[in-house]
Amino acid sequence: MTDTSTTPPPPAGQPPEGGNTPAEDEFAGIPSSPRRHPVIAVATAALAFFLLFQIKDDVRYALSSSQAQDLGDARRLAATRIEDLPLNRYVRLSGMADRESAVVLDTQGSWNFSQFFRLLGTNNRIFVQRSPDPLTVEQARQDVFVGRLMPFSSLSFQEAIRKHFAGRVSATHFFVPARMHQVLLAHEGGSLDITDMLGDRVLLAANDELVFEVDRPGEIRIDFPRVRFVDEVAVRMAIEREGGRLIEVLADHGDPKVLAVVVDFPAERRDQALHALSEAEREMRIRPARRSLRVRVADVGATSEGITIKAGGQVQTLPLARIQAIDTLATVQIPDDAVILHEGERPSGAWKTLVVGLVLLGFAFVNLLALRRRDL
Repeated sequence: MTDTSTTPPPPAGQPPEGGNTPAEDEFAGIPSSPRRHPVIAVATAALAFFLLFQIKDDVRYALSSSQAQDLGDARRLAATRIEDLPLNRYVRLSGMADRESAVVLDTQGSWNFSQFFRLLGTNNRIFVQRSPDPLTVEQARQDVFVGRLMPFSSLSFQEAIRKHFAGRVSATHFFVPARMHQVLLAHEGGSLDITDMLGDRVLLAANDELVFEVDRPGEIRIDFPRVRFVDEVAVRMAIEREGGRLIEVLADHGDPKVLAVVVDFPAERRDQALHALSEAEREMRIRPARRSLRVRVADVGATSEGITIKAGGQVQTLPLARIQAIDTLATVQIPDDAVILHEGERPSGAWKTLVVGLVLLGFAFVNLLALRRRDL
């Protein structure tokens, strides 16, 4: 008879027959660490890539050549399209700084001030942000600028700068009289589009003012030092002693230490009289007399004989030979394709940004790798 009954299990704590007790897994009861939710991992990686995108220009600049690319004269560079400029590169260029309309920046809230100005003859296309003060002797002595060339639109405060220059900064523009005459001959009214002596294009509205410096034939301006000539009476006596005539005392000449007058002398005695006056007072300044005429653009015209101006209801013709200077004040309009050179910014100085970029890149890949492990 066959026994088909099963062998009962051994009592608790007693090893089974014919074998040893298997080792228990001491970590079996420890719960596994919670895995990062895939949405969080993706969002973290996306944030890292976004931050990396924001500093991509700085990373590229850190990896670029530390040898400055010589671009030559800024006026020639201004004729180049912005697409053809070596942007985000270490460059060198030369140009005449317009310090008349320069501003001083302290963008970091510290006491590190830097100059910010345009280069003349570039149609307001090229600006320079100088290294923080103090400048070296070499930097202050010559107008050669070395640094990072960037689009003007890359400035975080570009809108504020554009608004400031357009509303508060005026630059003086000088025009060649012969060129002004040609433009006025072809002018049909309205605004006046003309290029100044440095090559900058200036657009003048009908109500903008032009200042004409015109010779006064046969008349001489003399600046008498007030130390010896205290009033008009003393000046008149000195002039009449040499056979001259006092025509006008200039009130607004800008120097309180002198008394400026306009005089004339008989042609045959002019040289002798001026020599006698200059010998009597060495600090006296003698020069041809000029008259400043302020005229609206709408009141300026031209004929074959010269430039015409309308003043007091009368039209006066100014021969080109008598016009010594023409100038105006105009606000600085910054075009969309303007660029800025950050002086002193070298590629080697951007190594910290490169380190940050590597950290962000590693952070993004760690989170993406966590997603892959979860799938496995």
